[in-house]
Amino acid sequence: MTHSRRLAAIVATLVMCMGVLFYTYGRSVAARSITLPVSDQEFWQLVEDFSEPNGYFRSDNFLSNENAFQHVIPRLQTTLPKGGVYVGVGPEQNFTYLVALRPKLAFIVDIRRGNMNEHLLYKAFIELSTDRADFLSRLFGRPRPAGLSEATPIAEMMDAYELMAPNDDLFQKNLKAATDHLTGHHKFRLTADDIRGLEYVYTAFFKGGPDLNYTFGGSTFFGSMRFPTYSTLMSETDDHGQQRKHRRTAEVRAGLPRPPREVLARERHPTETRRRSAMRCTRPSRPCPRPLRANRALSS
Repeated sequence: MTHSRRLAAIVATLVMCMGVLFYTYGRSVAARSITLPVSDQEFWQLVEDFSEPNGYFRSDNFLSNENAFQHVIPRLQTTLPKGGVYVGVGPEQNFTYLVALRPKLAFIVDIRRGNMNEHLLYKAFIELSTDRADFLSRLFGRPRPAGLSEATPIAEMMDAYELMAPNDDLFQKNLKAATDHLTGHHKFRLTADDIRGLEYVYTAFFKGGPDLNYTFGGSTFFGSMRFPTYSTLMSETDDHGQQRKHRRTAEVRAGLPRPPREVLARERHPTETRRRSAMRCTRPSRPCPRPLRANRALSS
């Protein structure tokens, strides 16, 4: 194992341990002190209160960059009680953990504001979709293939959508529906930058489709490293061989802590942001940012 891979493994282990601690502690304290359900107004107030300005990043993070994160789920299910508070990071892998662990409330933490926009897009498409195939049609901006049902294995669904061409009219229709759902139905006060962020994220899924991966967009930051595609991740299993991604619609809706209001995702912690901004100051090509005040960021 190379030094970089060993370091990455250590960091991943520490993050996992912190998540377990947050989950366990949150169950004993936070879950009893937060009034549920969280209203749309309360939710968006958390978004505004916990948010900070977006930063500069050399790569996007539209998709998980590893395919073994489900392996810990059986152990977590036997160790952690249901009904706690979940703290996660990054994009879609959180939904797999949420359905498996059944927390009462979930915070998804990420330094990228683009991750907040991605979760808002997921939120809209999940709420607007009738089943898994309908969700994938919206997510990829492709017509729904004939013959798909709730009983269709996810690998077959991915193969079917692979053969469908992206449709510009569907893209515009779905983007407008998602934006209207978030700003009209939920009355979230999205900024012009957030709306452009929704389009930016959606464009990646529209162009990448089932072949989308972590380095989509031509970034050379990771060199020749290969990452799993969306299709591959959806077909992965835990270490007992159980497939947990893209569970049937009824299972997902039963497992998520009421997506319309109670899945909260904070963009980044003020202390972490200042530390990372200071690290970027060491690069001579980039001027030092002004000190950030400790306002905050949330999303769903």
